[in-house]
Amino acid sequence: MEYTSTNIAIIGGGIAGSWLGYRLAQRGVETVIIQSNTDPDTPKVSEGAAAVINGRLLDGGDDLSPLLADETGTQHPELQSMVRRYLRQEFDELSRLVEFMPLGPIVIPKSSIPFPRLGVGGEVVSLILDRFVALGGSVIDGRVTHLAVTDGICNGLQYERHGAPHKLRCNALIIAAGGFSGLLPDAATPNAGALLGMFAECGGMLSNLEFFYRFAFGDISNGRVLYPPDLEGARMYRAGSRALWLERAYAEYPEERRDLEIFQRYWTHNIDVPHFIEGANTSFSLGPICGFSMGGIAHNRSATNLVNVYVTGEARHDLAVNYTVGRPWACYLATAGMLLDVLSEHSGGNSVADFPMMPVPARLQASLLTEIRQRLKGFRDHRFSKSGAEEFVEWCRTTRQRLPLERRGCFQILILAEAHALSALARPESRGYFFRADFPIADPAMAQRTTMAFYDADNDRVVVGLLTQQALSDRITPASLSHPSTVNL
Repeated sequence: MEYTSTNIAIIGGGIAGSWLGYRLAQRGVETVIIQSNTDPDTPKVSEGAAAVINGRLLDGGDDLSPLLADETGTQHPELQSMVRRYLRQEFDELSRLVEFMPLGPIVIPKSSIPFPRLGVGGEVVSLILDRFVALGGSVIDGRVTHLAVTDGICNGLQYERHGAPHKLRCNALIIAAGGFSGLLPDAATPNAGALLGMFAECGGMLSNLEFFYRFAFGDISNGRVLYPPDLEGARMYRAGSRALWLERAYAEYPEERRDLEIFQRYWTHNIDVPHFIEGANTSFSLGPICGFSMGGIAHNRSATNLVNVYVTGEARHDLAVNYTVGRPWACYLATAGMLLDVLSEHSGGNSVADFPMMPVPARLQASLLTEIRQRLKGFRDHRFSKSGAEEFVEWCRTTRQRLPLERRGCFQILILAEAHALSALARPESRGYFFRADFPIADPAMAQRTTMAFYDADNDRVVVGLLTQQALSDRITPASLSHPSTVNL
């Protein structure tokens, strides 16, 4: 092994992980980024992004509420102040590496093409990683298989490379491995969130797992979001007839309300009706498609309930916003700025603790992930039913119990899937992009309440509570979920 220990270890080499690593390396902090270029379960989704940042967020005004509007009412209370305080300095630093140009209300990397270009995010990330290495940082290619957590304290991780196990010890571990929308059917990103399930298995708390951003126009046939060039001149059809309401809504609704309004007003009533879109040379199934997962790892200033573990990027639960274009990268840059301050106060010391080596588990089985998606499709959205969700939860538990040793790599994804279903059950209402046909409207009593999920290893089951914002802001412990009266369920 090139490295057995480091001060800071970052899981994930997308924009969130690479930018934080670069900023730490600038300060001379020993940092290792671990990523897997061959693991289909943790793809670097940001590499296919357009690297768009909302220019109005950069102004740092006193009230960012209109720009970070959140109809779910569950946005992390620190998000707006964090963006206001750190985004400008981090963007200015990024601009030293990448020249940006304005394009209406957004800024994009300078190009001869006056339009956001998908894939430029990969070019930006590669440049950042090159600079990170030039400053003394290290990048390891490997599949993370274990978090070394004992009694709630993390001392590093274990990873597999070319079939062999390796250890990476550290004083602080940052999870930047992305979200988990790929766990769901009709998702635009493939990341199924195996690392979030691994974090939960170790006693980590997850939050807001029921919320997902829904793009109103998706190519259901190929699992991709449709952008303006795809829709220009296209005709939309509902059950064989022109979907005139949908066409008018696309043309007339303000862009920053379009996805949410169309999802709430149209798709919740028509999602079970076949739709397709016809362009000049092609046609394919049309429907809403999941993009960003708005839920993820619960945190307080990016610190999780596991000692020495922090989180950034989509793995945090900050993306509870009505409109995402220009927001994710802005939030990731701002989080890096905050974490620079947080980690400079980290008291991990100079001694990196050791931990025993564990056997290498098998990879997540593709057939199991396919079955999870199909089962989730059976009760979500217009087909949501309490009994269907409860049956799915029981299936997750039974399937975990029956897993042979060679399939233990599937264990964590079943924990995450169970947590998602229980979080949906815990919210008896429809709010934002979250829709339950049995509770089709928002309940005012649920405003400012957030789901929190914890894996009870002793009984091999997930426990979910519905918490107030104040409880979310505090350091929630596993014990608090075991005693609902203490967290105002």
